Amino acid sequence: MATIAKPPLAGTSPLPSPQELQPYLDFALDLAKKAGDNTKPWFDGIFAVELKDDQSPVTVADRETESLCRSIIEQRYPTHGIIGEEWGNKTAASPWTWTIDPIDGTKSFISALPLYTFLLSLMHDGRPVLGIIHQPILNQTAWGARGLGAFYNNAPAKLRDCDSLSKAWLLCTDPSHLIQQRPKTVELLKQVALSRSWGDGYGYLMLLAGRADIMLDPAMHLWDIAALKPIFEEAGAAFVDMEGERQLGISALACNKTLLPLVLPFLKV
Repeated sequence: MATIAKPPLAGTSPLPSPQELQPYLDFALDLAKKAGDNTKPWFDGIFAVELKDDQSPVTVADRETESLCRSIIEQRYPTHGIIGEEWGNKTAASPWTWTIDPIDGTKSFISALPLYTFLLSLMHDGRPVLGIIHQPILNQTAWGARGLGAFYNNAPAKLRDCDSLSKAWLLCTDPSHLIQQRPKTVELLKQVALSRSWGDGYGYLMLLAGRADIMLDPAMHLWDIAALKPIFEEAGAAFVDMEGERQLGISALACNKTLLPLVLPFLKV
């Protein structure tokens, strides 16, 4: 990625209650299903692929799926803000803002690999309070909302009880990019039991499904990261940036809390 958009500063207003969030969650889960279904006609098909300024690929499926989501949100919540990967920011006076990544993992999508996801979050005063990761081809969904828990395919989401690097399965999006940004991670890759590049949003989905233990991303945009934070925090897991801070950053580390102090020393620049 070229320029990484910095997250907004979080406010200090009271966070919404679980009761207040429930209708938003119901709306968001329905929207995620519609967005995922919208990507299906292009999956495993033939379509043009363009390169954005940062050389990342984009397709008609990315753009039309985000357009669909924005239209549905604007009809239901016209005063809310929207931040999307493809169509930019709609600012609003409301404390509520949605973030949309219509196809997270476009490289997988254009290769007909079902490892892409739809990411959606709802932020209140700059703080993510609800997040969804949805894989429409494999019908896998993880969601979390403040005070309402975290779930993977309708069962409580819980990371594996892995207690050592030698037993851990590590995922990342691009190993070469990871090592370039954080050179010490080459030693981490040598210590874990297994490493794979089932990355982007799908890697985080695998942790929440109990099928991997560590997920690393050295560069994240707001629409990548905002959906993830509330899910992992509600699941009782560690979700921090690569400096070990819990604020909404521009990098990400997800793992269980036992592994966190074992991983962090390898992330120092």
